[in-house]
Amino acid sequence: MVQQGVRLLGASLRVLALAVGFGYGQGVLAQSFPVKPVRLIVPAPPGGGLDIAARQVAQGLAPRLGQPVLVENIGGASQMLGTQAMVRSEPDGYTLLYAPSTPITLAENFEPKPPYDARRDIVGVVVVLRNPGLIVTNARVKANTLPEFIALAKAQPRKLFYGSPGVGHLFHLTAELLSKQAGIEMTHVPYKGSGPAVVALLAGDIHFSIQSVEAVREHLRAGKLRALATFEPSRLDGLPEVPTLAESGLKNVSLASWHGILAPARTPGAVIATLERHLLALVKSPEFGQKMKGMNFVPIGAGSKEFARMMAAEFDVWPAVVKSIGVGAARQ
Repeated sequence: MVQQGVRLLGASLRVLALAVGFGYGQGVLAQSFPVKPVRLIVPAPPGGGLDIAARQVAQGLAPRLGQPVLVENIGGASQMLGTQAMVRSEPDGYTLLYAPSTPITLAENFEPKPPYDARRDIVGVVVVLRNPGLIVTNARVKANTLPEFIALAKAQPRKLFYGSPGVGHLFHLTAELLSKQAGIEMTHVPYKGSGPAVVALLAGDIHFSIQSVEAVREHLRAGKLRALATFEPSRLDGLPEVPTLAESGLKNVSLASWHGILAPARTPGAVIATLERHLLALVKSPEFGQKMKGMNFVPIGAGSKEFARMMAAEFDVWPAVVKSIGVGAARQ
């Protein structure tokens, strides 16, 4: 009995030592992190609003971490390729993802067997900003307002083409919702990111697209593209001439496009906390806020707990929305 008690005590002490050692290791890791450059994956090609915003975040985060933050563009498969690369990386905080909802809470509705389980494999660190969307057309399209474009589309069912950053992208879903409410039918042309979709719009290969303000701002100024409406509840300070969707006669379509920093789910909590602290300080700084507002982004700065609640809500809501417009694929 005595020997058995000694063995049990020894086993308990070993478990306790492991637990203490693990906690100590977590603390040391948090204190030393980061000791090398951080990789920030953008799951889209260069040039779109996602890429532009990500580079601003990387530039502002680097001095706070004391290490370079290197942006790497991995586009394709409706942003799932870049997201998969992050999921498969070492969960040590040195590979992060800058992404919208598309490859996170929407992907499972459009891909029967996604290459990762976003509910299980991904953790949100900070919601960085909201990305206001615009309805834009090529300036050669004979419609100066959204009602005029809707009338044009009704007169030519399926003959007008709209481009999106990819199947299952939030902008794709929103265009379908808008088409359903307006009673029009257009032909969808998916691209590998916002950048290529904007290039196609400029070339006249497509007639219509939903894009972030920053992705098309210079082309609007040059008169090559025309903005018909914004999805924001009020007119944008930087584009006061562009009416809201409600002002254009469509009141039940919303676009909640967020950008966030995400990490592999097994990343140590202490590292997530370090990243969260620095990111929140950046996003809530006056300098970053002014820069983002100048690009017509809306800084948010929500931490990991709020991010988790938001993602959970979207996982619950999107399946019914996708089903209601007849697009997507059932999750298997």
